[in-house]
Amino acid sequence: MRRLLTDPLQAVARLANAVRDGWNRFVFTPADPTSLGVVRVATGILAFWSLFVYGLDLQGFFGSTGWSTPEGVTAFLKEVDPTAWSFWLAIPDGLLRPVWIVCLVILALFTCGAFSRVTSVLAWAIIASTVRRSPVTVYGFDQILSTLCLYLAVTGASGKAVSLDRYYARWRRNRAEVARRSKTGTWTAPSGRPEPSIAANIALRLIQCHLVLIYGMAGLAKLQGPAWWNGSAFWGTVAAGEFRLFDLTWLASYPQLINAFTHAGLAVELLYPIVIWNRAGRPIVLAIVTLMHIGIGITLGLVEFSLVMVAANLAFVSGPWLRSLVAGAVPGQVAGRVLYDGACPRCRASMAIVSAGDPDRLIEPVDLTAVDVTKVHPSLSREACMRSMHLVTSKRKVKEGYDAVMAILGWTPLFWPISLVRFIPGVSVVGRKVYNRIAASRPRDVVCNDEVCGIHPPSSAQVPASTGRSAR
Repeated sequence: MRRLLTDPLQAVARLANAVRDGWNRFVFTPADPTSLGVVRVATGILAFWSLFVYGLDLQGFFGSTGWSTPEGVTAFLKEVDPTAWSFWLAIPDGLLRPVWIVCLVILALFTCGAFSRVTSVLAWAIIASTVRRSPVTVYGFDQILSTLCLYLAVTGASGKAVSLDRYYARWRRNRAEVARRSKTGTWTAPSGRPEPSIAANIALRLIQCHLVLIYGMAGLAKLQGPAWWNGSAFWGTVAAGEFRLFDLTWLASYPQLINAFTHAGLAVELLYPIVIWNRAGRPIVLAIVTLMHIGIGITLGLVEFSLVMVAANLAFVSGPWLRSLVAGAVPGQVAGRVLYDGACPRCRASMAIVSAGDPDRLIEPVDLTAVDVTKVHPSLSREACMRSMHLVTSKRKVKEGYDAVMAILGWTPLFWPISLVRFIPGVSVVGRKVYNRIAASRPRDVVCNDEVCGIHPPSSAQVPASTGRSAR
């Protein structure tokens, strides 16, 4: 008889504990913030573009005599939400352009991850105010954009990865590490991989859950329309000429294809909330959703909406996988050893800059003044290494000068876009000449021979120019 009472209570207790543990794992497990940083960059670019377009006709969108007057918008906001606000309503016509420029600067800083804790909040205020000031132009793109900005702002985690804030912190730390290089001539930069954090996980979960609601509710709402049941809804969208970029009326000759597209789109939205949580099925779902939004952008012309939805779905992408796309190497595996002049302040500063942009430590800096360079690679000589920077790759290939710099930049996530300039005709020729001139005029530390050597001014060591050739 006693078990009839205790067993149900124990079952309820086990269920409560399971729910609590599941909730803690889902919400409070630290997450890699790399994907969140990529979401911030994509959101910032789209926000900058959106406000820039408004700037093409500021008086029409935000002016006192524009399409929506401040009095009309204020009355509308009071009806919809008495607590709604927009700072654009308080900006006089004469100050619209200066304020617009300031807002663009803030959105640019937010995109780059500079002063991210402040700029993320300001970016949300700008987008929210813009959406409320011009209600006649608002559609799904603006709503998703303001939602993403809100989640990036309230969690304070938008600058924890893929940001200038993090790069600056790593640069300061690595600059000190270069100055304290070991006697062996090698030094290991502190791990640059973003530290997992609970704040990043909360931001990602908010975006993920919001996407699940968007797709799920969109699919359920479509079930109420007969066009989605009989398979003709897709034809209604492509046949409308208001937004489409291409004439797709030829699809009328293929009714089965129209039915297939209609039911496929409905199935994706209904299954998304379920399948997206499965790790094995997630890549397939993300690929299908991306293709679906590309199709929406092409067929309906809703390019901005499609882009912001793809950006939001990046919250489901693995952070380490995103970094590996740029690094092009196995994380934790050294891709090359770079020999630099440790007695050159400019060279040490360069190593601090490069290592700060190398989160997976693919590059191992080696001070050639403290090692036997032939042990790094038998083809190297101290004289050649003094002329220019040398890079020994994991495949035992040797690159020097400008070519070494371009290879290093191509391995670092932050600088790899700069390395693409080498494919422009003529850039390599000019780049080698510029590098040789800089290398030949670089300053070097004065050798200390007495207790007061620190008061002597630094001297400049003139070294011969590099040929820029590679060895194997």
